[in-house]
Amino acid sequence: MTDTARSCPNCGAAVTFAPDVISDRCVFCESALIAGSASTEHADRVAPFLVDRNAAAERLTAHLAGQWLAPKHVRETRSPEKLKGVLVPFWVHDAVARSRWDAMVGVHWYRTETYWVTVTRDGKTTRERRTRVVQETEWFPTEGTHGATYRNHLVSGSQGIPEGEANALEPFDLGGALPYAPELLAGWVAESPTIPRAQAASVARTELQGAEVNAVRAFLPGDVSRSVDVQSTIDVDPGRLVLLPVWVATYQWEDEVHRLLVNGQTGELVGAVPKAWAKIALVVVAGLFAAALLVAFILAFAAAVQ
Repeated sequence: MTDTARSCPNCGAAVTFAPDVISDRCVFCESALIAGSASTEHADRVAPFLVDRNAAAERLTAHLAGQWLAPKHVRETRSPEKLKGVLVPFWVHDAVARSRWDAMVGVHWYRTETYWVTVTRDGKTTRERRTRVVQETEWFPTEGTHGATYRNHLVSGSQGIPEGEANALEPFDLGGALPYAPELLAGWVAESPTIPRAQAASVARTELQGAEVNAVRAFLPGDVSRSVDVQSTIDVDPGRLVLLPVWVATYQWEDEVHRLLVNGQTGELVGAVPKAWAKIALVVVAGLFAAALLVAFILAFAAAVQ
């Protein structure tokens, strides 16, 4: 895939778009640009940012301030302008699940049990009779069917945001997404999908298999269950493409780039903060020193009382 060139209508500069980017800003005059690519037509809906840049920066600042093992320059970041707002592609799937299951379900019942204890009162030892309630469980084999419809299941369409990280960013409110229009992308970095539709559908099917197992477990009769076996058929639709708002912050540390993400609708923060290993080593050494002092104090005290 080759880069896309576009002439800035404001300053006339020739701006090159990365292969998977469909909107950005001119690096010379900050004008909003949209690539004239057919890939933009594949986005069905676009969800606008509800958390602005300053609010996202405050969220990041509060989070980083509490990460005392992080490098100082990361913890003291106070630069909202370094946050990049990205409209990230997600595939949205509806699905129908049909399952057959079998399991052992347990039903609790209770009995009163009598037992004896030895007690001492006023120097006299006696035996006392007491009672207690004991829970018992009776197990029964059972089987059945389960069906469910799943709506708006999200799968990351970006190779830059792995599915696990995307799941942690959720939920997104798709009800707030608007029908695609080029002006909704203006001023934002917008990525075209780099995860193919068929691959996303396969991921959705796998994730919904797990959701269906959980749904069956919640559906089972009885108080507890075990040996639950669920066989499911998941019919997933081809998927729709939606662009969802994410704030991206990157930090350089020890020749590696670390990243934090903020959900542009809810403010949910996802990502690992880099650790300063010198601080960790200092904490370990301090801990060992404190332990040694404690042992020395205990030994000295023991020697003094002998």
